[in-house]
Amino acid sequence: MSISEYLLSISSKKIKYGLKRTKELLHACNNPQKKVYSIQVVGTNGKGSVSAMLSSVLEKGGHSVGLFTSPHLVSVNERIRINSDMIKNKHIKSFIEKYEDSIKLIQPSFFELLTVISIWYFEKQKVDFCILETGLGGRYDSVTACDNAGIIFTPISMDHHSLLGNTISLIATDKSMAINNNTEFVFSSKQNQRVMQILCKRAYLHNLKIIFANNEKPTIILDYLYGKHQLENAMLVIKCVNYLNNKEIINLNERQITDGLKKTVWFGRFHILQAQPTIIFDVAHNKSSLKSFLESFNSYLEINKFERKYLLCAFENNKKIRSILKNFENKFDYIVCSETNIRDSMPSNEIAKIFRNKDKTKIIKNIDESIGYCIKNTKKSDVLVILGSHFIAPAINTFFKNCFALDNKRLLT
Repeated sequence: MSISEYLLSISSKKIKYGLKRTKELLHACNNPQKKVYSIQVVGTNGKGSVSAMLSSVLEKGGHSVGLFTSPHLVSVNERIRINSDMIKNKHIKSFIEKYEDSIKLIQPSFFELLTVISIWYFEKQKVDFCILETGLGGRYDSVTACDNAGIIFTPISMDHHSLLGNTISLIATDKSMAINNNTEFVFSSKQNQRVMQILCKRAYLHNLKIIFANNEKPTIILDYLYGKHQLENAMLVIKCVNYLNNKEIINLNERQITDGLKKTVWFGRFHILQAQPTIIFDVAHNKSSLKSFLESFNSYLEINKFERKYLLCAFENNKKIRSILKNFENKFDYIVCSETNIRDSMPSNEIAKIFRNKDKTKIIKNIDESIGYCIKNTKKSDVLVILGSHFIAPAINTFFKNCFALDNKRLLT
């Protein structure tokens, strides 16, 4: 069994609640979380982008930075990086062999095990900082067990309703619980009034005051990330970096900060795979992220003209996206509805029902066949948008070899 197969066999589809198993496994490997300086990123949308930006900025400042994110696009190794270099299988194998008895006894979930492997690896490699993206919620997410010095909240909106609650108050409350006795500082993007109240109340209980990045936008141009929301994410990172500078935890100058933001690469976010025809991949999969993508796409169309516009979409189930997805219909000439290669994929015929114009809507259930169909039918003057899930990425990677490799930045321009 390969390392990837082993990891995916560890309760990969089963969510386990509580921090108990994570804490027990951390204790089993001598509590590495107590020996690193970590910052936790919590929210609904933008967590990965903010984590990548902050890691890039700190790296530009000469620091060694561990980055833990989820989910991955193609390889599970993507989730654990140091200065953009993915963890090698030999390190994962070393952890599993060394703590095999503890893993069998504690029975952590897939995400819990990966969280602990990342912290153990980062401590072992003596990184200066760890940036940890929360997987789900905040109260019971294994990242919350890692004694994080700082918390960054990205925009909080409706998602994972069946797990976190079906109101924004319940979801925000769950995410706010990432703030605990170990927290030294908290930053947040602009939030709606109710979310802001909930976050501030939780911070107050721990004698903390949240610093919000509201409507401010940096004047820089991001080389590889597109859209107004990415500029807002950048402003959030700038606020955090300025705090670390003021506290003399780091010593970065303005150029290092700007360069780190400009050069941040985070695949699957308005990711231009090729030109002529232009093919764009985005993992937007909930109401807020789809709205942000549509705003970015509208701006893109103002400066780029296309003969025909194709949309290929596939989503996971239990996503309340019908109302926002209807807004996509008038933007595209042809819409292909497909399915992700996972157990909980939304049926393609259910996606098709969202669109009123059946003449321009086509159902191709198999994701590989749907991508192949769209590529075959698009001309050089057309644009194809592939939208909806991280789980489409392996299929995309078979058509566009190494499109998620960091040395392929040229594809993004």
